[in-house]
Amino acid sequence: MLNPSKLRLSYKIVVSLILIFLLVFMSLGVVVSIVFENTILVSEKQKANLLLRTIEKPLQIAIYLKLNDQIKQKVAPAISVEDVTELQVYDVVGKSLFHYISSNEKISSRHEAVKVTHTIIDPLSGNSMASVMLKYSDLAYDETRQSIQTMVYGVGASILVIFFVAVWWVRYLLSPLTKIAKKVRFYKPGDQMDFEEDGSVEIEQIVTAFNVMQNTTQAYLEQIEAMNTSLEITVQEKTHELENQYYLDRLTGLPNRYRLQEKLVQNEITALAVVNIDDFREVNDFFGITIGDEILIQIGNWLNNLSTTCYRLGGDEFALTFTHTISQSELEHRLITLMKLLEEKTFMVNEESLNIRVTIGVAMGSEKALTRSDIALHYAKENRKQIAFYNEDEGVEEHYRTNLKMASNVRRALFERRIICYYQPIADLETGKIVKYETLVRMIDEDGNIILPMEFLPIAKQTKLYPQITLEVIYQACTLFATREEEFSINLSDSDIRNPHAVSEIIKTITETGTASRIVFEILESEGIENYDEVTQFITQVKALGAKIAIDDFGTGYSNFENILKLNVDYIKIDGSLIRELSGNRRHHIIVETIIDFAQKIDAKTIAEFVSDELIYDTIKEMGVDYSQGYFTGKPTAL
Repeated sequence: MLNPSKLRLSYKIVVSLILIFLLVFMSLGVVVSIVFENTILVSEKQKANLLLRTIEKPLQIAIYLKLNDQIKQKVAPAISVEDVTELQVYDVVGKSLFHYISSNEKISSRHEAVKVTHTIIDPLSGNSMASVMLKYSDLAYDETRQSIQTMVYGVGASILVIFFVAVWWVRYLLSPLTKIAKKVRFYKPGDQMDFEEDGSVEIEQIVTAFNVMQNTTQAYLEQIEAMNTSLEITVQEKTHELENQYYLDRLTGLPNRYRLQEKLVQNEITALAVVNIDDFREVNDFFGITIGDEILIQIGNWLNNLSTTCYRLGGDEFALTFTHTISQSELEHRLITLMKLLEEKTFMVNEESLNIRVTIGVAMGSEKALTRSDIALHYAKENRKQIAFYNEDEGVEEHYRTNLKMASNVRRALFERRIICYYQPIADLETGKIVKYETLVRMIDEDGNIILPMEFLPIAKQTKLYPQITLEVIYQACTLFATREEEFSINLSDSDIRNPHAVSEIIKTITETGTASRIVFEILESEGIENYDEVTQFITQVKALGAKIAIDDFGTGYSNFENILKLNVDYIKIDGSLIRELSGNRRHHIIVETIIDFAQKIDAKTIAEFVSDELIYDTIKEMGVDYSQGYFTGKPTAL
């Protein structure tokens, strides 16, 4: 057997380097592989968590407001990242609200390095209302890991082949490298390995190689750390930006309703005043939305500078909060002073000057403060007061609760087709025959009871359901009388006529059903007509199709003969309050005679309402009224 000590050093070095490289590279490779894999895995998990935090706030807003159709938009910053393989949003019961799976086959087929799930919290109750799960994969991570594994496997295989041959040789040559091997064995990323020189050029070359390797590893780790730091800063900036969007009003820059609700939950407020700008819609209509917005900005700044803390609730409403102990009388005095100062303040926009009046609703304490101050505001509006404090003893909240319940009933009735039509006959006084019908709306409640219009129409007008009721009545009446020969009338309010969508649907319906020549539109003159130009335009449109116009409830309220001439009506319906007392009230008799005479001179027909008995019937017939409507002629019924 050859004596290793007698071999030339070059041969020793060649063989030694082969054996040492295999052994050391295997050891260091395993360490670096483990460290690298753990480091990258932690980094990828942080990236995934940061991505979820980026979308968490806007996603919370969308889910809380039940805007499920906007979830895709809110998670777009996350799913646009190439390394995201799957993202799913589901509610507390596990129902999927949004599910994204990457369509990139290269991405989808990769190892799923990270799976992260975050819980979406209800901003008011703090309870869980949804969860979002994200799967994140990094191609570079997979490729690097595969390369390391391939190298390790290759080196391992090589070591197994040469192990038995090299073991005796390694025992002889490893002694100079013992210290190096120990240091490498316990090496951790970030550590600095210092090697002692023994005068051998070969050992120095090995030491140099290790130093380069550890420096490269350290540089790469520093680069990853810098990337993570940069990503964290970006996420923090985006989070701050989203918080500002969520809690600040975009127009005025003031805190918004969501910020106020948080303060109320924290019980930091002792009193809340909701300030509503009177008739602000007219400002927008007259000056334009741009100037209206500028006025809102100026008012918001003025209120914020003058009061403690000002919030913009939306539209033309602001809120003022008070955090110190204050009595109701003192608060009322301060708010009255504020209103007087505001009335004296002149706001200027583009050389346009404007003075503002406001109505204020106030609630003491923080419990249900926003709801109660809003109730107080509506109470002040309804009673034409400038300021009102919420008072539980007045039963205002119960009144609004009843109204809300009725509004909900009307909405369900529309959806379930429980808005129906009754028809009251109108008789020709000359022949005594039924020639017309007036369409009257009714609602059937969930128990099958008939609800009269005076119980639900006022609420419908306040909740903007009234146009839908009008269109439902138009549809039902036109569908019925499309197969009949009588004329039929339908009541229209001034708001119906000023609603372009309603007018368009009315014209479409009477045209498609072929009833335009037999329909009579009764305009509710007793409610007042705000814009005669719009009403005249509507009358011209429908008369061109063959329809007729009646003025309803004429003789009381806003009755004006000049206005009747403007409207070019075909029928004048004499108000029932005049007809009921016609026999025993001389003044009513004179008024009715005047209306009949006026109608005859403008070639319009008259219809007497509330004809309840034969005496009234005979009286109006003798006076020259053309048509009779009332219980004596016939009660409203379904046809």
